[in-house]
Amino acid sequence: MGYNAFSRVPAALALAVVLEATCGLGTARGASPEIVGKVDEIVVTARKRAESLASVPASISVLTADDLESLQIKASPEIAAQVPGLMWESILGYATPNIFLRGIGNATFNANQAGPVGIHRDGIYQGSSVTYGSGLYDLDRVEVLKGPQGTLFGRNTTGGVINFVTRRPDVADGVNAHGSATYGRFNEMDFEGAVGAPIGDTAAVRLAAQSLGRDGYVTNKNPASGIGREGKIDMWSARGQFRLQAGAADVLLGLHGGENHSDVTPGKQLGVVCPASVRVPALGACTDFLGFRESTDLRSNSTNVRAVDRVDSWGADSTLTWAGEGFSVTSQTAFDANHRRLANDSDSGPYTEATTNAVTRYHQFSQEVRALSSDSGAADNGPLTWIAGANYYSDDLVAFTAFNLMALGPGSLSQFFTVPEGAGQMLHQRTESYAAFGEAGYTLAPGLIATAGVRWTHDQRSADVSAFLFNATGLATTFVDRALAASRLLVPTIPAMLTERGWSRWSGRGVVSYELQPQLMVYASVARGFKGGDFNGGALFAPAEANITGPEYVTSFEAGVKGATPDRRIAFDAAAFYYDFNDQQVSILVPGSHATLQQLANAGKTGVKGVEADVTLRPLDALRIEAKGAFTDARFVRFQRDAGDPTTSLAGNRPAFSPTFSFVGSARYTADVAGSFAVWTQVDTSYKGARFFSVDNNPALRQDGVWLVDARITLSRKDGLYSVTAWIKNIGDAGYCGTGLANSGLGFLELIPGPPRTFGLTLSATY
Repeated sequence: MGYNAFSRVPAALALAVVLEATCGLGTARGASPEIVGKVDEIVVTARKRAESLASVPASISVLTADDLESLQIKASPEIAAQVPGLMWESILGYATPNIFLRGIGNATFNANQAGPVGIHRDGIYQGSSVTYGSGLYDLDRVEVLKGPQGTLFGRNTTGGVINFVTRRPDVADGVNAHGSATYGRFNEMDFEGAVGAPIGDTAAVRLAAQSLGRDGYVTNKNPASGIGREGKIDMWSARGQFRLQAGAADVLLGLHGGENHSDVTPGKQLGVVCPASVRVPALGACTDFLGFRESTDLRSNSTNVRAVDRVDSWGADSTLTWAGEGFSVTSQTAFDANHRRLANDSDSGPYTEATTNAVTRYHQFSQEVRALSSDSGAADNGPLTWIAGANYYSDDLVAFTAFNLMALGPGSLSQFFTVPEGAGQMLHQRTESYAAFGEAGYTLAPGLIATAGVRWTHDQRSADVSAFLFNATGLATTFVDRALAASRLLVPTIPAMLTERGWSRWSGRGVVSYELQPQLMVYASVARGFKGGDFNGGALFAPAEANITGPEYVTSFEAGVKGATPDRRIAFDAAAFYYDFNDQQVSILVPGSHATLQQLANAGKTGVKGVEADVTLRPLDALRIEAKGAFTDARFVRFQRDAGDPTTSLAGNRPAFSPTFSFVGSARYTADVAGSFAVWTQVDTSYKGARFFSVDNNPALRQDGVWLVDARITLSRKDGLYSVTAWIKNIGDAGYCGTGLANSGLGFLELIPGPPRTFGLTLSATY
C-alpha cells in the first residue's frame, strides 16, 4: 500500500487551514523575486553575532529562505547538492548520514558515533545523528561553516558546522502566515505551513509544521516478498515558539517534535563471486555466495523484508538575552530526545541472509552562557569586540542491535553450534563535556582587524557494552529485540565491560583581515580543532573490538578574498586552504573468516588542500546567475590498519566521500506579466566528482562524477500572496549511487541508488 497523506491529519495541513482564516489580517510577506539589479546582502551568525556575510573573514556557504524555496529543498540531505565540497549520504535512509566537508568526515553508520561536521539548530549542538535527516521548514537560512569551528561552536566540529536557523516570532511582523501544498511523481504529497502573530505590544508566537510523503521509487521484483515499491517517505515535524521582547530582555521559548517512519533506502547487492574475466565486481556480472545475481536496473531490487526506520523525536529549548550598555548576555538551554526502531534487510537480496534490527533511546541536555560586546563599528564602542562564555553538554544512549545471519547455515559465526546464529550487542553510552571559550577582535588600523580566540574543552565518554551469539532459528523475518535475543543466548562474545576515557584539550584560531577598499576584503587564518574519541559501535565478536579511539586534531590554514562591485551587480568570494589532519577517526569494515568486522581506528595523518570560489552576477535587472566550485585534494599520508603488517597501509588513498571536483550553478530570470503578476524561471545544475565509498578505495564501491539538472517555472503575484510552481528534478534521469557498503565477508557489497527524475506542482500562499 502506498503512502496515504490523509490517513491522519498532518500538522502542516491543519496550519494550512489556519492560513485561510488569516487571509487579509496583515501585510503581505514573501513577495516574488524583485526585478532589481543588486546582489542581496546576507546576514549570518557564524561568530555568534549577527553580521553581514561579506564582513566575516571565513569561508561560509549560505542557503537563504528564498534559496530553499526556489530549489524545492524540503529535507536536510538535499542541501549537499547546493554546497560544493559537502557530501551527505546514508545507507539507512534519512538516519545516521555520512557527512563530509572538504574531505573531512567519518563513513560510519553506527548511531552512537559522532561525525566531525557538527549539526546545530539555532546554534544548539545536535548530538544524535539519528535525527540529522530532518525536514526543513520555516527557516531563515542554513549556514555551512567550513573548517575547524571549535573556538565558538565547540565539540565535534573539526570539519565544520551546519547551522539550521529557524525563523523567530517577532512583534514587528504583525500577523503573518505562509502555506504550501505539493503534489508530484510517485504520489508525492507535501504540506508546509507557518503562522506568526503578536500578543499585545511585547510578545509574539509562531507555529510551523511540515508533512512529507511519497511512495517508493524502487520496484521490488521478488514475487515472494509481496512488498511492491520501496523507498517510501512518511515524516512530519512541528515547532512552536513564544517570544517576549520587553525593554532590554528578549526571551524565546520553543517546543518541537516529529516522526520519521520512512523506508530505509533500498540497496542493490553486488556479488563478489565473479567470472575470471571480471576483475572488479559489477551489477549483473557477479553473484553472492548463495548464487544470487542482481539486475543492472538501479530502480529495482529483490529484497524479501521491508526495511523501515521509525524515529520519534521531541525537545524544548530557551534562549534568553539581556542587552546591557555596550554588551549583551545570552543563555541557551536545550533538551532533545528520540526513540528509534530499525528493521533492515542488510543483504538486499531474495534470501534471508542478513537482517539488522535496532532499538535505541537517546536524550541530551546542553547549557551555554555567553557575553558579547556590541559591534566595534557602532558609535562609541571603540576598536575592540569580544565574546566569552561557558558550555555544558551531556547525552545518554541506550541501544540494542541484533544481526541475524540465516542463509549461511548452522554455526555460520562460531563454527560450533548446530543452529543458525545471530549476534547481539547491548550498549549504554554516556558523554559529558565542559568548555570555556573566548574570542576578541581589535581594529589595528582603519580596515585592519586582528582576531584571536581560544577554547578549553573537557570531554568524558563511557560505554557499558556486552555482546553475544543467539539462536536465530525461525527469526528470519521476525523483529529481534533485546528480550527475544537474550532468551536464546548461545554464548557471550564480549562479556559485560566498561570502557571509559576522557580528554582535556585546547583549541583556537587567529584571523587577520584587511579591507582594501569598500566591499573588498582579504583575510588569512589559522585554526586548531579537536574531536574527542568515539566508541566502536560495531563491536560484536571480541573484547578487543570494544575500544574508544583517541581524539583527532586538525590544524587549518586558510586565505581568502570577499568582495563586490560598487553597484553590487557582482559579488564574489574565494578561498584556498590546507589542513594538517592527525589521528583522523576512521570506520573500517574488515572481512573476517565468518563475518564482516567493524573497526574504529585513528589514521596516522591525512593531508587536505584545496580552493573554492563563488560568484553571483546580476548582468540584467531581471537575471541572476550564480556559480560555485571547489577543488579538494584529500589523501591519507600515514594509515596502517595493522601496525604489524606493512602491507595493510592505506597511505595515498582518498578518504571516503571526497570528490576532487564539485560545482553548483544556477540562473534565474524574472519577467513582468499581466500587470500585477510575474513569472520567473530557474535552472540549476550540480556536479559531484568521482568518489569512493570506503577508505580502502575498493573500485567496486565507487561512483563516477554525476551531473544533475533541475528546473522550475513560477507564476506569482508581485506582492507574493499566491504562486503556482511547476518543477522537475534530475531532468536527465541520471542513474547513480550515493553510497555503498562492504560486506564481502558475507559474499556481497551493497550500493544505494540515488533518486530518479521527479516532477510536480506546488501551490503557495503568503499573507
